[in-house]
Amino acid sequence: MSSGDLKFYYFDLQARGELTRLILAAAGRSYEDIRFGFDKWPEYKPKMILGQAPVLELADGTQLPQSLTIARYVAREAGLAGSDNLESAKIDAVVDTQKDVNETYFSKVFPEKDETKKAEELKKFLDETVTKHVENLGKLKKAYSKDEKYFVGDKLSWADLFVFQSIQALLQAVPEVKGKFGEQFKPLMDAINGNENIKKYLDARPQTAF
Repeated sequence: MSSGDLKFYYFDLQARGELTRLILAAAGRSYEDIRFGFDKWPEYKPKMILGQAPVLELADGTQLPQSLTIARYVAREAGLAGSDNLESAKIDAVVDTQKDVNETYFSKVFPEKDETKKAEELKKFLDETVTKHVENLGKLKKAYSKDEKYFVGDKLSWADLFVFQSIQALLQAVPEVKGKFGEQFKPLMDAINGNENIKKYLDARPQTAF
């Protein structure tokens, strides 16, 4: 992966594009971050391999769709996907566990238009889904981590960045989530916020709604 020839296409949002941006930032990889508004999407859509975004375009013109496919590829190229197949599988387990709770919120709570039903779904999400999720993440961290910071082994992986970004997104969408996570992931959050490359990216990152 030639870092200078990468093009990353996504809306001017964090959402499904931010994980890849964080991985590239952590790795210190340069790339062309092509952001666009929804009004410009009709111009870009026909150029995307599946007519959807995000898309990572390589130097030879190859396009990779699907947010987690892109993130996994970039992480492997950047050395953030484990030192062997077992570590990679452990990292994938953390990612898939976090993905489950993300999808629950954004498929059941976020789109609900009826305020009464939304309040009910949100309460269930906070009291049941998030509580169980934090417990599951804790189990994985206890089983796979070799220090108090990272989920797998003793160095940063894309699973850590996915949990970091997901927690940030959930906090923005549902501030009440803050109390559910407690302090057990604070060492991870501090380590990522203290990473020089990531800090540089976050300080310069465009402010977007989500």
